[in-house]
Amino acid sequence: MHEDLLRHIWSKQLFDASKLVTTDNRAVRVVHPGTLHRGSGPDFRNAIVLIGGTRFTGDIEFHRTDHDWHSHQHQNDPAYNSVILHVVLSGNSLPTHSHSGRIIPTVILEPFLLSSIDQLSDQLLREEYTSRSKPIPCATVNDAIDAAVLVNWIRTLYRERLQDKVHRMYERLCDIIISQRRIIGEPHPPYNEMIDSNDILLPDVNIDKESFRQKLPWEQLLYESMMDGLGYSNNREGMKSLAEHVSMLQWKHCSFSRELSAQEIQSVLFKVSGLLPTIDEVTDQQSKVYVHQLQTFWKELPVQIPFMALHSSVWNFSPTRPSNFPTIRIAAAGVILHKLLYQSLFKSLVTILEGKYSSPQSKIEQLLQLLDTGDDPFWNFHYSFTEATHRAHALLGKSRKYDIIVNTIIPFVCLYATIFRKGELAEHCLNVAVELPLLEDNAVLRTMTKHLIKGKFKIEFAYQQQGLIQLHKRYCSVERCHECDVGKKVFATSPNSQSFLEM
Repeated sequence: MHEDLLRHIWSKQLFDASKLVTTDNRAVRVVHPGTLHRGSGPDFRNAIVLIGGTRFTGDIEFHRTDHDWHSHQHQNDPAYNSVILHVVLSGNSLPTHSHSGRIIPTVILEPFLLSSIDQLSDQLLREEYTSRSKPIPCATVNDAIDAAVLVNWIRTLYRERLQDKVHRMYERLCDIIISQRRIIGEPHPPYNEMIDSNDILLPDVNIDKESFRQKLPWEQLLYESMMDGLGYSNNREGMKSLAEHVSMLQWKHCSFSRELSAQEIQSVLFKVSGLLPTIDEVTDQQSKVYVHQLQTFWKELPVQIPFMALHSSVWNFSPTRPSNFPTIRIAAAGVILHKLLYQSLFKSLVTILEGKYSSPQSKIEQLLQLLDTGDDPFWNFHYSFTEATHRAHALLGKSRKYDIIVNTIIPFVCLYATIFRKGELAEHCLNVAVELPLLEDNAVLRTMTKHLIKGKFKIEFAYQQQGLIQLHKRYCSVERCHECDVGKKVFATSPNSQSFLEM
């Protein structure tokens, strides 16, 4: 289950509020659920709740299980000192502590839900689809907008969307640096190489220059970002949680004595994901042999990795196409993680995009090759441990590779270029970005094409799709028409503009 669903349940109050209690049996009454916060830190800000009759004002953090508070290291992060309530779907009543040492009340929400998780998930999907499909505010008055205005505005919006991604990655990089500093307990462990750089342009954050030059935090960020990209829309939360549960620091420790194979890495990922079945749970002989191999790889690791398996509710097999099943994506993640650990994936990405004498198309081909996951005798003919196919399929399709380049690699290398003041590298990234072909269509793009583009020009590149998504998400859906290049024109001249703005 996505944490987005849990946030939706909270914001819409889709539970029996009259019976809500904390794990230590104190009555909870929600006066104000708070304001959703998408950046780093707690999920909802400025909430007001009564706990045991006492009024509290502050932030609320959401997780699938109470264990996630500790696995995400929130107890070591002062940013979560303002949390007044920890809301989880399920748990074992584990105590939650802030960085300041305060015990934070926890609510396990599942017993109080008004409907089943599946029903609530369906409801959220319907609402999201309706939001994506309904006409945009200017749909009936934008016919006269010139194509050139749209083309330039969409390009600007792409850069804005890219900057948003870079900013989120930067915030996460800072979190990783702070977290690793606490865990490691020393400035530079033996497997934390330093990035060779010139003087660094530091953003406004309390992190020293040398910390940005450590390789390990960058690799952890790339690892998490790749997992997010592999998760697609329905399994992003699960894949990111997997990267947090088994961090790069743990992988380095586990493989300090010898290199792990891609299959050994897969065995760990499947074990921690909670998706690795027992031999008795699979029926066909090929699956039994493969599961036995993974179990053996896990048992014979040079260093055992301490873990708590993810809850099965993390993963979504429906509504998801078989090629996007979490099982096949985890298998692909094992191959990519092997490249990150042993084949200098991080350095290769920067080197490819930095190339002065390679064309954007050549760089795109090199990036596609870098993301190649090769053949797998089991996963080329399976989408899950129990579903065999007669026709071979790739472990990672070309469309997913393009998506990872657009949404992960370009923002990641742009962040690297920004922090290390490599302006030419940033320009190379943009030159590649504007040449990337169209990604898969979706409801938002169909809505924007129908109600805004209206055949005035053809959407031919991924960056244009990204610009349209940014326009719909950040402007149309929240009616920021007065800040939109289209809205400023049509609602300044439309006879209906006054009534619209007053709605």
